[in-house]
Amino acid sequence: MTGSPQSYEDELKHLERALEHALEVVRATPREGLTAPRWLETAAELGERMAAARTISGQIRQQLIGSARTALLAYLRTHPGAPVSASALEGVAAIQAWPRRIRELRDPFGWRVESGAWSREMGKDQYRLVADQLGESVVDDDQVLEAVNGKTSKERVLEYLLHLSPWPASPRHLERVAGVPTWRQDIRELVDEGWLIRSHDEDPELQPGHYRLAKLED
Repeated sequence: MTGSPQSYEDELKHLERALEHALEVVRATPREGLTAPRWLETAAELGERMAAARTISGQIRQQLIGSARTALLAYLRTHPGAPVSASALEGVAAIQAWPRRIRELRDPFGWRVESGAWSREMGKDQYRLVADQLGESVVDDDQVLEAVNGKTSKERVLEYLLHLSPWPASPRHLERVAGVPTWRQDIRELVDEGWLIRSHDEDPELQPGHYRLAKLED
């Protein structure tokens, strides 16, 4: 998975500014004589600044990947079997309701995401993707098709391919999940943005008209 050629200079400048404002709040806090009321005001202002940074991060995530659920799936699939912290997942999702998105990956999609609350092998605030892919039956799973719900057809196509990889997606299913007949244009845009999506032209083993998202670590 590679990055998009689009420039995000403005968005990253806004993010940098939001974090600088948060740092200014901390620097303005007295080191001596700090009182409880003063700290409460500092903490409240710091919370507002960090929320602004999270909002900007979410905007970048939306433009690059799509929904928080898609971003979480992409991140977990690049770290299969490895414990990742709740803080890291919140950062990836850029929303506070990220645990709900983890639950959605488990059901209805069927991803085995373990919580540290269930396993002694991880910290209580850690999560782990147990298997790095779904079984081949996902290719014909109507429940998965119906559960994909990105805001745009391109987001839906990308999320669907992420759920299926390394299995190929048929043109019939891609059009169904996209909800528009122009889904091939979405594929071309995703390829231009750096997603390693293969067709029969690049991979002769694929049936004509089928597409597959190559392994994410590429």
